Amino acid sequence: MAPIAGRAQSHVPFEASPVQDTLLRDAPSLEPLIRRSGGLTQLTKDILEMLRRAPGGGYSTSSQPGPPGPEALPAEPEELVALAEQALALEELEADRAKIGASVRFWRVLEDSMQLKWSRDDRDAAYQRLLADGDSRDRDLRPGTGWFNAGSAPRRCRLNQMLEEGGCRALKADAMVWLAEQLEVRARQRIEVSVEGNQPILLTAPHNIYLRRDGQPPHMMEEYTTLIAQRMARHLGGTSLSWSRAEQKRSELQWCLARLRCEAEDFSSFLEPCNRDPNYLLNEEVAQNPWFRQMARFADKWRHAKEGHLRPLLHIDVHGCRDPPATPSHLTVGLAAMRHEVEMGRSPLSQSRVESFAAALQNELTLVLGSLDLRPRSEKLVRVLLPTLSGGQSMERLSGAWPLEERRLTQSQQAMAFAGFTHSCQLELSKALRRALSRDDAATARLGRAVTKAWALCCQGALPSLPGPRKSPSGDDKEALELMRPRSGGARERKRRGDRRGCPPLRRHQTA
Repeated sequence: MAPIAGRAQSHVPFEASPVQDTLLRDAPSLEPLIRRSGGLTQLTKDILEMLRRAPGGGYSTSSQPGPPGPEALPAEPEELVALAEQALALEELEADRAKIGASVRFWRVLEDSMQLKWSRDDRDAAYQRLLADGDSRDRDLRPGTGWFNAGSAPRRCRLNQMLEEGGCRALKADAMVWLAEQLEVRARQRIEVSVEGNQPILLTAPHNIYLRRDGQPPHMMEEYTTLIAQRMARHLGGTSLSWSRAEQKRSELQWCLARLRCEAEDFSSFLEPCNRDPNYLLNEEVAQNPWFRQMARFADKWRHAKEGHLRPLLHIDVHGCRDPPATPSHLTVGLAAMRHEVEMGRSPLSQSRVESFAAALQNELTLVLGSLDLRPRSEKLVRVLLPTLSGGQSMERLSGAWPLEERRLTQSQQAMAFAGFTHSCQLELSKALRRALSRDDAATARLGRAVTKAWALCCQGALPSLPGPRKSPSGDDKEALELMRPRSGGARERKRRGDRRGCPPLRRHQTA
């Protein structure tokens, strides 16, 4: 999402604040490194590059070309990582202390909340009023404070008073409660939400950092997945969900340190304990997981059209896989979660509709990938996997679902079984395809439109939907995004069954 004029930039120069003195006091032995860096952002980048280039560092697992030769580190790896993490923390603190810093952080959450309720003029006016409020510089914006109150009398809080003084509409109680939840989620879990429009399309990229997996080796970072998800969301007018940029940097610092210091293959102890794989959740922990709460929140917001009828909702989960021949194709689409919901009688779609969706995805995506020069060559550019989870059959990898006996849930399974999405596909992109898309924004747009075209063909005659995106498409794009108008009866029928399944009750996981 393009930044609004006046937003704080991430680069914090040393000459703009006393942060350099703080760093020098805590790490005097690294004075040359600190002084030659142009700011906090550059200092973190410099340290990451040093760790990557060190013998055994991060370049051995990256798709980027490695250095011409190993370089000696100016200090112990632990000292460098501690300095970089301190720079990240100071950068965030500087943003909070700046006049617009705290307001910008709060505004990003507020803007997401008001995207569909306020006009652009109202949002811009509210943002300018927030910047003009001098008290916001040093105020505590956390829930429960006088400045921000999500209680029963929201009009008494300083935020609403400030908005009303500036001629803006005050926030209602439900909006204040939602804001409180979002502030806590972003402060604790470091999740980034980018709202690019009002289309009921959610793109997730859960593996853009190194993650812990219960009882398993850590999950590797999948490069470019956030970039691809965010670009697709922008082109489709949807929303993307990923780990924040700051968390990506922290994760890579910890991973480089693990590679340099850990002799065993399992580097989990070096990673943040709270950074667990949201694509590998137990059934009983879904309800409280921050990723799922974001997913469910958008599904609830999008579910009903203005006429009160049910809408189809599309979830696209973006992942990375190895190049052929390690993976049989450059793109693997997993639809196992969709099929399972149909077989269990919980989906508004029929089996034939899901099969039609699979066939349309195969055709449309093959056309897109056929226009790219992907190496190494592969007999199949695209595979669409639609296995059943019943019957005790072995599951094929990358199908978008964990076997039932594992009691784990992928993002697609969470979207279909609990959030109430009508369609969900897991896209597994090879390294070559991810690199190609990262360099070609138009190709990323074509990939996204291919998925929405298949979605449109599947939805015709099955569910009501939204009109097309903000820009007027042409040709195949128009066919892909012009879905049917809402029809009567759908909302009432869906309401009897419940908009989405309730999450399983939380209970302690007992071990043998």
